[in-house]
Amino acid sequence: MSEEGFLRRWSRLKSTGGEAEPARPAPAPAPASVPVAVPEPVAARPESVATRSAPLPTMDDVARLTPDADFSAFVAKGVDKSVQRLALKKLFTDPHFNAIDGLDMYMNDYNKAAPLPPGMLASLKHAPGVLSRLFEEQPEHPEAAVARELAAEQAAEQATEPATGQAPPSTQQGNA
Repeated sequence: MSEEGFLRRWSRLKSTGGEAEPARPAPAPAPASVPVAVPEPVAARPESVATRSAPLPTMDDVARLTPDADFSAFVAKGVDKSVQRLALKKLFTDPHFNAIDGLDMYMNDYNKAAPLPPGMLASLKHAPGVLSRLFEEQPEHPEAAVARELAAEQAAEQATEPATGQAPPSTQQGNA
């Protein structure tokens, strides 16, 4: 496998227009008489010059952090995980990160219906007439509804009265 890594190879091929470089011949094996250096384990390797010059941050450094401070030292390799977590927690307490995104469509609670303002309710007064026209019913005025109910009551009374025009028997007994 190539030692340059996937992203470097991809970048190189992208910049050259996709023309692959011819495969490099494998290096010749070293003669057996020469001792081969065994690489040291990662943990046993000495720290790089950059990390030796600056000590790793501690909890005291986290306490002195401000929102404008440089947090890159706290996320570097070798920093204690609890120090990293505390530094990031302090970073995200900044109100800048608490701003609500106006494009967040689902941030509201849609379980509670908002009351309709009076202006909107007034504009909906025309709805019964529109709906009755949609369903081909004639809108009825309140006076017409009362007149219809009275006519229904009178029809019911006339159906119970005898055809002779005399008062019902219950009223005749009360007069005698």
